[in-house]
Amino acid sequence: MTLRIFPPIIILSLFVVRAIAQNTPDTLLHTNAAMEVINIYNKTIGDQSEIYNGPQYNLLPTAYRGSPYFLDTASLQPANIRYNGNWYKEVPILYDAYSDLMISISHGVLYSVRPEKLSDVYVKGHHFIYLAESKDLKLTPGYYDQLYDGRSQVLVKRKRGVVKRTEQQTIQVIYEIDDIIYIKKGADYLPVNSKQSVLNVFKNRANELKEYMSVNKISFRKDKERLIARLAAYYDQISH
Repeated sequence: MTLRIFPPIIILSLFVVRAIAQNTPDTLLHTNAAMEVINIYNKTIGDQSEIYNGPQYNLLPTAYRGSPYFLDTASLQPANIRYNGNWYKEVPILYDAYSDLMISISHGVLYSVRPEKLSDVYVKGHHFIYLAESKDLKLTPGYYDQLYDGRSQVLVKRKRGVVKRTEQQTIQVIYEIDDIIYIKKGADYLPVNSKQSVLNVFKNRANELKEYMSVNKISFRKDKERLIARLAAYYDQISH
């Protein structure tokens, strides 16, 4: 399949797109600079882009606390994506972690990108992959943040749980982060959330991993996701 690399949109530093819900969920406010960059994007490849064929999307209402969106902000961010085998650079993307949807914009209209064709999204230092439904998949189909991809694999399912409570006759909506980390070992995806659970997955090399953590002063309290990915990579390295 031929891969097409589209040129980057100019002035990346200007690309800060604030999508803020006010009176209605789909009300958007943009700075003049951000709107200028979006307009340039639209004129460059937007009208010809195959990615603009998903259903229209309305922003979710602002919550009392938390956010349904990845990074806890309803802001479109420049992303490099692979859609239908073709690469597009600096496409405005917003990830709705509550609904598991990748959102983009064309001429002021938000829409959800069709997931069955969107295989990769690189945004803000994260690499999201889409796992489609199949008889061999032992995870819920959807977008996963890929932290490490070797013989082992570390994925994070970015999730938002919602709590509704009534206070003074007002319904307050609270979104809570409910991410799940998985290690793929063989054909199995195993959830992990602690040092011991990681050692259980890699139990045949548990002693070497303990020594590695001790020598490198690895603490799960500081950056659990990165450290789990690091342990998976080390396990693959010593398991030739």
